[in-house]
Amino acid sequence: MNGPTSANAQVFRSEEPFLQACRAFSHPKRIAASSAELALLDQASRSTHRHADQDMQVWTLGTGPRVLLVHGWDSRGSHLAAFVQPLLRAGFAVTLFDLPAHGDSGGETSSVVHASKALLSLTRELGDVEAVIAHSIGSAAALIAFHQGLQVKASVHLCGPSSLSAMVKLQAHGYGLNTAQSEDFQRWVERYIGQPTRSVDLESLLGGLRHRGLIMHDPQDKVVPAAASQDLHSAWPGSELVMLEGLGHRRVLTDAQVIARAVTHVRQQLAASTAP
Repeated sequence: MNGPTSANAQVFRSEEPFLQACRAFSHPKRIAASSAELALLDQASRSTHRHADQDMQVWTLGTGPRVLLVHGWDSRGSHLAAFVQPLLRAGFAVTLFDLPAHGDSGGETSSVVHASKALLSLTRELGDVEAVIAHSIGSAAALIAFHQGLQVKASVHLCGPSSLSAMVKLQAHGYGLNTAQSEDFQRWVERYIGQPTRSVDLESLLGGLRHRGLIMHDPQDKVVPAAASQDLHSAWPGSELVMLEGLGHRRVLTDAQVIARAVTHVRQQLAASTAP
């Protein structure tokens, strides 16, 4: 199931908030790159990764151990552009990409589960991803990919959810769905992603957390509750939690201190992995 079909739309028409919740879950907004982002992408080596009959756009800059940047919902890879130069100066190669139905990549529908499959597919093709820096739903997609076999030496998680069931409940509440509609929405989501939401909740993903992670979140984040990062930290023995202030959900992507912490974490963990 790839999202609300015309037949579904007929069923949902009498429940407009329900239909809106379904579309918000499955149809991201496609955001154009800014002129500054385009200038950065022009300096990169561009390639295409074929996944699920769709073309994903991929950009790589620099040489050295590869760090993969993973964007969130209603976003694009170049929204993490501020991380690129600090990582290049630290001696890393940087790869960024647009998830399905985002940015310049193909497709019309997506989800965190779709994103995790795309991420895993890309990393298998690249073959040499040493670290991941991920924002929002990109962080959740990375957690799922770790459980499904992606192995890295370090990861950074910025303002990310950690359990799909909680995300679905939060979205249902945000669209004002009553109890019966919320239960219907839960069932719709599970049909759409093809699996129970609990299968990608934090409790089901712990086996993939085998490296050291840095988790950062602002308690004032109005998009993803900071409790998600606190839960992730509590469940992940090899993690560090940094609570931010005044950055909300998206300003973390351009904050110099956040970027410096992320780069330092990656550099230290990769250095530790190669120490005798």
